[in-house]
Amino acid sequence: SLNIHNMANDDQSIVARALPPATDYITYLMILEYNLKKTDLPLLHRLLQDSTLTINIGWDLIHILLPLLPASKQCLVDVARLGNPREVILKVAELLGKTGRSLWNDKEEDTEKEEDSDSDSDETVSPDKQVEPHDASGDGVKKEQHESSYRSVIEFQALLNMISIVYPRIKTKHPSKFLISAFEAILPAYTRVTSSALSTLAMLTLIEKLCESAKPPLPPREHSSVNRQFNSEQSVAPDPEGREETMASAEPGVQIRLLRSFITHVIEIYFECLPNIDDGPGLAWTQRYLEIQYPERVVPFHKTMQSRSTPAEHANLRPSHTLNDLNKRDLIAQKLIVCTIFCYDDIEANSAQQKSALYQVKVPWTDVSWVARHSADDFLVTGGKEANPAVQSTYKDFPLSRKGMLYLLGAELASKVLREKINRPPQVLGFHFESAMAFLDPDLAAIGTEPLAVLDTILLLSVTRLQDNSEFVAEFTDDKFYLYIQKMSLVAANAPSSSIRHNAHLIVTKILHAYPSKEACLNYIQDTFENCPYENLLVCTVGWLKDEILAATAGKNAAGNQTLRLEQGRGKPYVPLKSDQELTFAKPETFKSLSEYLFSIDSPGEHPGGYMGQIPFYMTALNLYYLLWVSPVVRDRLQIPAFEKKCDIQGQFIKPLKAVCQTLLDDPPMAGLRSEHEVSEVQLLETTVDMVLAAIAKVQSEGNST
Repeated sequence: SLNIHNMANDDQSIVARALPPATDYITYLMILEYNLKKTDLPLLHRLLQDSTLTINIGWDLIHILLPLLPASKQCLVDVARLGNPREVILKVAELLGKTGRSLWNDKEEDTEKEEDSDSDSDETVSPDKQVEPHDASGDGVKKEQHESSYRSVIEFQALLNMISIVYPRIKTKHPSKFLISAFEAILPAYTRVTSSALSTLAMLTLIEKLCESAKPPLPPREHSSVNRQFNSEQSVAPDPEGREETMASAEPGVQIRLLRSFITHVIEIYFECLPNIDDGPGLAWTQRYLEIQYPERVVPFHKTMQSRSTPAEHANLRPSHTLNDLNKRDLIAQKLIVCTIFCYDDIEANSAQQKSALYQVKVPWTDVSWVARHSADDFLVTGGKEANPAVQSTYKDFPLSRKGMLYLLGAELASKVLREKINRPPQVLGFHFESAMAFLDPDLAAIGTEPLAVLDTILLLSVTRLQDNSEFVAEFTDDKFYLYIQKMSLVAANAPSSSIRHNAHLIVTKILHAYPSKEACLNYIQDTFENCPYENLLVCTVGWLKDEILAATAGKNAAGNQTLRLEQGRGKPYVPLKSDQELTFAKPETFKSLSEYLFSIDSPGEHPGGYMGQIPFYMTALNLYYLLWVSPVVRDRLQIPAFEKKCDIQGQFIKPLKAVCQTLLDDPPMAGLRSEHEVSEVQLLETTVDMVLAAIAKVQSEGNST
């Protein structure tokens, strides 16, 4: 055994001189708290090899050692190896509750300062008011925040490492109750330090170690030619409070299921805490996929999201430890998938529904329908027949994260389509309708306010599914189609990210064109014009109407097949042969029924400037009407001259709109135009009005001359 008193004689440090029995344990802890320095840590490490000392002071020594990190890392490991494991794990959970608090408070203070500065910027500074000089201490504040962030991350890493060491030491019938307490402390702390890639890697390391401890150990080798030297500094002490009773037979399965649940919450936090890239979500899956599938849509010389990413195996987490690099985010996502599979590998699945032929691993997230169909109650962790009822109630508070399961599905799918360039991912991934219905807010007014990671994953599921329209349309009924289009349109209208809005709009456009029931499409467009309160969505709806009209009057059917014939003996152009459904938007009565929503001017209220919010819609409606006049095929099919003669769109809409423009431009300040940009918008609207009037006049004059 180690004689720590002989060791103390060689060193006159207070750490050695006050060693019990020279003082009692409580007094010794007080002496360490006020006198321990980094130079004393090697000595303390040697003293802590005495398990009696470590058991008595270890649990209360942790908070003294944390500020001395990283120099005190080995001493913390000593406490985890040799201290009382029950006391240590509870103390670690307590300290995790404080980890990152200062960093979190700094972020909240920064947000409040930004809000205050925004309000102060509106105030007018009087000429005699002195302007304060620039505060040069800003750089010092940033440096202090960076140091605080670094401190929080290394504390978080050290505490997680202690849990991985101390938890397997606990010997009791139901050790999982300590695991639940630790998990409940870890997740909030992880939320506060998740901006560092190292925090997520520490979480993955913890999960892997706990999985290894929960799985049945491999049988020992009876014969070995290798003589391994026993290292006392790597050994762990037995649980001093351990009972003779054996662990419940259900405990290994309970612990594994808790780990499966835990990692889904880790994944949820990771994806939702990722900073945006420009305006897009943290991993920009949908944007990157669309850049691959539709390169013609990429703006020339524009840096794309996909160009920022290289295959994850070439990414490196150093020298920068932040997650601002898309490569590093991809690498972390891949590690999360691998770690989750590790939690399921060689462990019996909870149900047959969790079996996946795709990955040869019993995992539930590979089928989005399975995830979407099940409520949170179906994800509850069960403890088996031998579970303590008190512990069993705690398990119910720790279900799988449904959003975490969704992100796992998205990460696996993104790996296939972005890294492996598989254009047609296996359809075991399920249909995106269920994911949209399950994860978008049931309150229509709140759709689009979900986390960007949720929206991005749903859009990725949708756009990959749209690669085969024949399979896609077969899974929709009219009711499903209407509900899905309605929700995705609201995402296109309300999402805070412009890239999410654009991608949602593109998906809705493709679904509308692919769906065979054009009556259903017409009903949706008409209902949107009647009831939608969002101006930007109304603008999109006019665009969808224009596309449907062009598709109906063109020489292709909805499936993209050529269906043209030449009228014999007449020498006329090709005429489309389509079904009555496909010709819905080519009927004059269809356009006439929608014209009342397109060509009307709302009252601006008390001020002429009230028209400004409606200018985008007016512009889109005018562009549509211009197209109907200048395209001979569309003009003839929809009988636009006869429609104009009967409805007088010029007199009821276009000319009054020109008068509004002139009123606004005569005296912009009096009309409520507050900037040159608004004046330019009105001028552009007036130019468009003149262009439409000129197009109408030209066609009418040509008709009169013939």
